[in-house]
Amino acid sequence: MGMDPDSPEPSGGLKIPKLPDLKIPKLAVDRRKALTAAGVAVAAIAVLLVGGVLAMSYTEGQQVAAFESHVAASEADIFLVYDKISAHIRTPTNDLSVAECDAHARELAAIARYGRDVTAYHRQIVAADAVPEAYAGAQSAYVRALDNLNRAFTLWSSAAGAYEMHDYFAANRNIGEADSAWRAYAAAITDYDRELRAAEEGAEVPPA
Repeated sequence: MGMDPDSPEPSGGLKIPKLPDLKIPKLAVDRRKALTAAGVAVAAIAVLLVGGVLAMSYTEGQQVAAFESHVAASEADIFLVYDKISAHIRTPTNDLSVAECDAHARELAAIARYGRDVTAYHRQIVAADAVPEAYAGAQSAYVRALDNLNRAFTLWSSAAGAYEMHDYFAANRNIGEADSAWRAYAAAITDYDRELRAAEEGAEVPPA
């Protein structure tokens, strides 16, 4: 049995349906719906922006907290070392024997080397901290303070070594330079305190 081209029907009697005419519907969005949709979009963007600001603020808060924690740990260790070395330097040596003076110098060298290692360790940590721009000045000042203190400890160690070699002129010179490095450390700490206050208050750093 053949198929009538005008009325296609296979031999099984099933008719192949014709495709209906496809009509593209008109887009009819009223003004209120359009404004509502636009408002939702703006609100969504605003939420994203606020969320981004809050996330940035939270991240900066974490950075500041980490930086201040590292500074606090540094100061705690430095105070312990400084207490030891300052007490050692203030100890009278006039009544000590030669052997006791040598032992005193070796102990000074050991404390100074330890102080040098401590300051180098904390300097590496503090310098690596990512801080908000407002705290960059405080970070720079504290790193400078640690550099000066590290130099002071290095010079105290050198002074002790010079004493052991009976080079008393070099020993005294190194002690004097260590004192200068200590004063530079104290000045940098003053700068750090000033920079930190300005960062916390959101103000410009006052002149030194």
